[in-house]
Amino acid sequence: MNLLTRILNAPALVQRSLALALAIVAMALAGWVLFAAAGSIASARADVEQKRQTLGQIEAVIHLAKNVESAATPVATPDSKEFLSGASEAVIRGALQTRLNAMAASNGVTVLSAGNAPTLSEDGVAYLGLRASVSGSLESVHGFLLRLETTLPVLFVREATLRTTNNSASASPARPPEIFAEVLFYGALQPAATAASGNKP
Repeated sequence: MNLLTRILNAPALVQRSLALALAIVAMALAGWVLFAAAGSIASARADVEQKRQTLGQIEAVIHLAKNVESAATPVATPDSKEFLSGASEAVIRGALQTRLNAMAASNGVTVLSAGNAPTLSEDGVAYLGLRASVSGSLESVHGFLLRLETTLPVLFVREATLRTTNNSASASPARPPEIFAEVLFYGALQPAATAASGNKP
């Protein structure tokens, strides 16, 4: 109260100087708050933009794989490691399921569901495949898809649908978006396996 009384009783010039100083301090604080808020929003937007670019790279890899698949015809080399092989289609599909689970686990991806895909036949070559739904972080799904198409026996991703959650500028940067991917992939059967399948009634 004494300080307030002294300010009220001070000369007009002193009162004006104090008022001006308080106004400057208030403006400085307001500017600092606005600057900090703008920096936080910019950082969040940059993080989201980076993740969108990575997602775009995943889709580009899938598109490139489809083009490579359509242009390449497997060479029928007996006992080639590039072909799927097994005693029967059921055994081959079981091996595909095991391989899918192993690749998902090694990349930190969760397999939500997996089922048999229709058998295909193109240019005299039979293909067996699976349709799987997986989820994980952007990096883990990217690593999973990359490994799916770069290990032997050769697998081709024919279809892939990607969607994401928490991908907004208002989302907390500490909570990365979760990616859900539905992937349809095939492998070519060993020529001997193809002939055996064709002889089945």
